[in-house]
Amino acid sequence: MKKQTLKIFTAIIITAIAATTFAQDPGWHVVPKDDLAGNRGEIAKTLQTTATEDVCLEVMQMAANDENTLYLKMLAGKRLATHGTVKSVPVLIAMLEKDKEGFSARYALETIPGAEVDAALCEALPNLKDPAVIAGVLTTLGVRGNPASAETVEVYTRYNDSDVRQAAGFAMVMCWPFFDTGLPGEVDDDKVDDENADSLFLLAENYVAKSNLTLAIAFYGVLAKSDNIKAYRKESGVYQHILALGNEGIPQLVEQINSPNIKLFLVALKAGRELPAGDAVTKAMIEQLDKQDNPLRKALLVRAIGDRTDDVSKAMSRGVISQLADSSSRDEVVRVAAIDALRNVGNPSVLPILIAAANQNDSPAIADAAKKTLAELPGKEVDAAIVALLDNNNTSAKITAIKLIEERRIISAFAQLKKGLEDSNADVQKAALDALGQVASVDELPLLLGFLPQVTNAEELKKLQDVLMAACTRMPQEAAATEVAKALSGRSTGGIPTSPRPIQLFLMDMLMQIAGPVAVEAVNGYAWGSDAQLKNKATELLGRWRSPQDVELIAAACLKLIKEDPVSKNRMLSAYVRLARQFDMPEQKRLEITKQAFDLADRDTEKLLVFDVFGRYPTANMLAAAMEHIDEPAFREKACEAAVIIGEKTPDKLEAVTAAMRAVIAKSANADMKARAQRVLDRQ
Repeated sequence: MKKQTLKIFTAIIITAIAATTFAQDPGWHVVPKDDLAGNRGEIAKTLQTTATEDVCLEVMQMAANDENTLYLKMLAGKRLATHGTVKSVPVLIAMLEKDKEGFSARYALETIPGAEVDAALCEALPNLKDPAVIAGVLTTLGVRGNPASAETVEVYTRYNDSDVRQAAGFAMVMCWPFFDTGLPGEVDDDKVDDENADSLFLLAENYVAKSNLTLAIAFYGVLAKSDNIKAYRKESGVYQHILALGNEGIPQLVEQINSPNIKLFLVALKAGRELPAGDAVTKAMIEQLDKQDNPLRKALLVRAIGDRTDDVSKAMSRGVISQLADSSSRDEVVRVAAIDALRNVGNPSVLPILIAAANQNDSPAIADAAKKTLAELPGKEVDAAIVALLDNNNTSAKITAIKLIEERRIISAFAQLKKGLEDSNADVQKAALDALGQVASVDELPLLLGFLPQVTNAEELKKLQDVLMAACTRMPQEAAATEVAKALSGRSTGGIPTSPRPIQLFLMDMLMQIAGPVAVEAVNGYAWGSDAQLKNKATELLGRWRSPQDVELIAAACLKLIKEDPVSKNRMLSAYVRLARQFDMPEQKRLEITKQAFDLADRDTEKLLVFDVFGRYPTANMLAAAMEHIDEPAFREKACEAAVIIGEKTPDKLEAVTAAMRAVIAKSANADMKARAQRVLDRQ
């Protein structure tokens, strides 16, 4: 196209100009130097809430120019932007070239309704001297977008200041009534350059917004054909041109798919993915496959075809993509791309191809791609087809199917997987057991637990333990804990009261990891039993329980053991204090635990544990609790240390901290502690 008869100015230059003066101009962001006390504070409050237009205008015309006054004028300008009328226009126009006040005036003028505002701005332009102000007014006219301003604005597209020309370009695009009449003038294709390319994009986008695709296509076409603009602009023009054309853009799509320019090739693939659904585009892209001599380009084209996931496109491309995925004579990169594409376009019919590829040991890339596609290929029909593969006599295919059932978590395959445990091949048995942990429901947990007594060595036990934990993690907490507790007590099919002790201890560990009220109750029960080893395990678990939701239950269990079981008392005291030290809880509960632990402890070494809790939580109550013991010789230094730690962590000045530091200085025998207390006191 030698000449473009589209109507557009060749002089429009547009860059990313902010949409509003307020957002654009750093001078707008004025902050007051003081708190605007007294009368000015009241004015500011009024300007932000209920000020009338007259009040705002009075503020705008205040003679003072200090920062507090400028702040008030900014508030007045914001208020006028939403509540002003043409009555405000003369005052605001007169302020345009006033340093910082001009920004407030333009902000208000951008949104005050009425053609009188546009006329006043246009009349003011020839009288303005500062290019920055001229550019600001042009931007304001652009934001307002009144076609009546276009003739005035056009003059400034040839101004000798680049910022003014940019603002004029923006205003021209926003103001000219081109949706109806077009822009005046002609432009040669070879005159499109980086100075006016952004204007063309903006014009085309506006045409798209107004559903005038004919002119949008024409503008994008100019950009797509231009060799005078930067590569990224040309690539964007090609992309937008193809999309604007829709199915009519298939010739342009094909042209760029076969372009020697790799970037235009990639742009075409992006457009091809996004063009309208249906067979026309997909057919055209498929026809280009055999024309690609470069394996990498062919692979990229395959992926793009596979990303067209409407039903018509999937049906059309499935056959050719399956062929590319199946043929061992293909380049590996092409075959991997085809296998990946089957995730989007495949159905159960492609499973044999994918299973064979997944077991292709001589090509890890192909095998990995096939396994990933098999794991993600959607549909219940696919699940059913995978489960059916368990009847396959091929061991490798059977193991692959089992692993897919595990990864896809096909719950309905539990019965078939159970049969796999009886398979003559040990690898099949192992795979089946792993998968059962991922698909078993809580109703099937007793069956898995029942395998524990059959374990013959430590390695098998560890593997089964991992499977059981994986299963329980997916199940409802209380239901899983109930089944494990039943198995431990021998009250279910999986009960193992006479099994090796390691299995019983493992089940108790499982209960701690599952957590919850049922688990706490079950473990606590063994803490009161006569079996010394199980009792020891239970108290150990209560002492290192990790679930925050169970703190109250664990605290009650520990306290009861402290009070009523002399054998467990010392261990439980440490566990009880650990709860206060490590878990979140109301402060009153934390103080209650520390006091009870201190009072119930028989030895000073146990009582000293509570002071670590005081220092960890620096509050006035914790400080008071620590200071209660400063006069007790056995605990004085620990109390002093806790008090100083709290004082060091307390940023505010508190009378309690001051009193405590003075007490530490007076009573501690530790010179370093006295010095630390003095530093806290000096800060107070």
